[in-house]
Amino acid sequence: MLWDQGVEVFDGFAYETFKMHVMSFCTINDFLAYENLLGYSVKGHKACPICEEDTTSQQLKHGRKTVYIRHRKFLRTYHPYRRLKKFFNAHQETDSAPTPLTDVERL
Repeated sequence: MLWDQGVEVFDGFAYETFKMHVMSFCTINDFLAYENLLGYSVKGHKACPICEEDTTSQQLKHGRKTVYIRHRKFLRTYHPYRRLKKFFNAHQETDSAPTPLTDVERL
Protein backbone atom coordinates (compact mmCIF):
# COMPACT_ATOMS: atom_id res chain seq x y z
CA MET A 1 0.00 0.00 0.00
CA LEU A 2 2.77 2.45 0.89
CA TRP A 3 4.50 1.93 -2.44
CA ASP A 4 1.56 1.43 -4.84
CA GLN A 5 -1.04 3.83 -3.46
CA GLY A 6 1.07 6.13 -1.30
CA VAL A 7 -0.07 8.04 1.77
CA GLU A 8 -1.09 11.63 2.30
CA VAL A 9 1.57 13.45 4.34
CA PHE A 10 1.66 17.02 5.63
CA ASP A 11 4.76 19.06 4.81
CA GLY A 12 5.24 21.41 7.77
CA PHE A 13 7.67 23.66 5.87
CA ALA A 14 5.47 24.27 2.81
CA TYR A 15 2.19 23.93 4.78
CA GLU A 16 0.71 21.57 2.24
CA THR A 17 -0.05 17.88 1.89
CA PHE A 18 1.39 15.60 -0.72
CA LYS A 19 1.23 11.91 -1.58
CA MET A 20 4.37 10.10 -0.46
CA HIS A 21 5.31 6.66 -1.78
CA VAL A 22 7.48 4.61 0.55
CA MET A 23 9.47 1.42 0.28
CA SER A 24 10.69 -0.33 3.43
CA PHE A 25 14.09 -1.63 2.36
CA CYS A 26 15.37 -3.37 5.47
CA THR A 27 14.24 -3.65 9.08
CA ILE A 28 15.66 -5.23 12.20
CA ASN A 29 13.00 -5.61 14.84
CA ASP A 30 11.50 -7.79 17.52
CA PHE A 31 8.29 -9.82 17.14
CA LEU A 32 6.03 -7.01 18.39
CA ALA A 33 7.33 -4.64 15.73
CA TYR A 34 7.03 -7.47 13.18
CA GLU A 35 3.32 -7.60 13.91
CA ASN A 36 2.95 -3.82 13.61
CA LEU A 37 4.95 -3.54 10.39
CA LEU A 38 3.66 -6.55 8.49
CA GLY A 39 0.37 -7.38 10.14
CA TYR A 40 1.58 -10.88 11.03
CA SER A 41 0.14 -12.20 14.30
CA VAL A 42 2.93 -13.21 16.65
CA LYS A 43 0.65 -14.38 19.45
CA GLY A 44 -0.90 -17.74 20.17
CA HIS A 45 0.17 -21.30 19.58
CA LYS A 46 1.32 -20.88 15.95
CA ALA A 47 3.24 -17.64 16.30
CA CYS A 48 6.57 -18.51 14.68
CA PRO A 49 6.76 -16.94 11.21
CA ILE A 50 9.16 -19.67 10.05
CA CYS A 51 7.49 -22.76 11.52
CA GLU A 52 3.84 -21.65 11.20
CA GLU A 53 1.79 -24.87 11.53
CA ASP A 54 4.83 -26.78 12.85
CA THR A 55 5.33 -24.37 15.77
CA THR A 56 5.70 -26.38 18.96
CA SER A 57 4.10 -24.57 21.87
CA GLN A 58 2.83 -25.50 25.28
CA GLN A 59 0.52 -23.84 27.78
CA LEU A 60 2.06 -23.45 31.25
CA LYS A 61 0.26 -25.52 33.85
CA HIS A 62 -0.27 -22.81 36.47
CA GLY A 63 -0.63 -19.80 34.23
CA ARG A 64 -2.04 -18.47 31.02
CA LYS A 65 1.26 -18.11 29.22
CA THR A 66 2.20 -19.89 26.04
CA VAL A 67 5.81 -21.03 25.76
CA TYR A 68 7.57 -22.14 22.60
CA ILE A 69 9.70 -25.24 22.82
CA ARG A 70 11.91 -27.39 20.60
CA HIS A 71 13.92 -24.40 19.37
CA ARG A 72 17.06 -26.57 19.34
CA LYS A 73 16.00 -27.97 15.95
CA PHE A 74 17.51 -24.81 14.43
CA LEU A 75 20.99 -25.78 15.68
CA ARG A 76 23.33 -27.72 13.41
CA THR A 77 22.82 -31.49 13.43
CA TYR A 78 25.66 -32.45 15.78
CA HIS A 79 25.48 -29.49 18.16
CA PRO A 80 26.01 -30.65 21.77
CA TYR A 81 22.84 -28.89 23.01
CA ARG A 82 20.71 -31.21 20.87
CA ARG A 83 21.70 -34.14 23.11
CA LEU A 84 21.11 -32.38 26.44
CA LYS A 85 18.05 -33.83 28.17
CA LYS A 86 18.36 -32.48 31.67
CA PHE A 87 17.82 -28.83 30.73
CA PHE A 88 15.26 -29.36 27.93
CA ASN A 89 12.13 -31.29 29.01
CA ALA A 90 14.07 -34.58 29.30
CA HIS A 91 14.14 -35.04 25.51
CA GLN A 92 16.85 -35.00 22.88
CA GLU A 93 16.18 -32.98 19.74
CA THR A 94 16.28 -35.08 16.58
CA ASP A 95 14.15 -33.03 14.17
CA SER A 96 15.62 -30.66 11.63
CA ALA A 97 14.57 -27.05 11.11
CA PRO A 98 11.57 -26.49 8.85
CA THR A 99 12.00 -24.93 5.44
CA PRO A 100 11.17 -21.22 5.67
CA LEU A 101 7.94 -20.19 3.96
CA THR A 102 8.03 -18.15 0.79
CA ASP A 103 6.46 -14.68 0.70
CA VAL A 104 3.47 -16.09 -1.19
CA GLU A 105 2.92 -18.87 1.39
CA ARG A 106 2.93 -16.34 4.26
CA LEU A 107 0.02 -14.44 2.76
